[in-house]
Amino acid sequence: MAKNNAKQTAVAKPPSVLKQTMAKPISGYTDPAALRTLMTNAKRLGRDDIWREAFRKLCSLEGAEQTEPLHRDFYETLAAYEYLLSQKNGRATRASRTRLKLKSKGVIQCLEDWVTSKTPTEGYELLMANGLAEMTGESLVLKYPEQFSEAAVAAAKARMAA
Repeated sequence: MAKNNAKQTAVAKPPSVLKQTMAKPISGYTDPAALRTLMTNAKRLGRDDIWREAFRKLCSLEGAEQTEPLHRDFYETLAAYEYLLSQKNGRATRASRTRLKLKSKGVIQCLEDWVTSKTPTEGYELLMANGLAEMTGESLVLKYPEQFSEAAVAAAKARMAA
């Protein structure tokens, strides 16, 4: 019996493609904690597309009980701002002044005040910095122009153009 003394060369196997499947589509999630976990995992895996979709779903849960489309969109915007603010501060942070204004003046006046202010709000700047222009108060004013004054619509257009 002769042994084969020839050197064996290791053949490198190509890396196997990791196929990841999700248990259910993101639109099927109704638990904010599950969505946050999904977002964490998506971020870890470099899946910005999944993170963004889960983020939008998380924000939409905040306004789900609202019947009027503008109010539902406003609460989604507020949820997005509070989430990004919490991430920035490293702890849970609520938009207290915005919530107080919302309680005392309502959605329409809140948005009017935001867009007609001389300087952009912190929420506007934070959302824009994260590529979420469509979730700003200015975009809501432009989406529902019939509910706002002409001055507010013009101010929103000007700010979004800049």
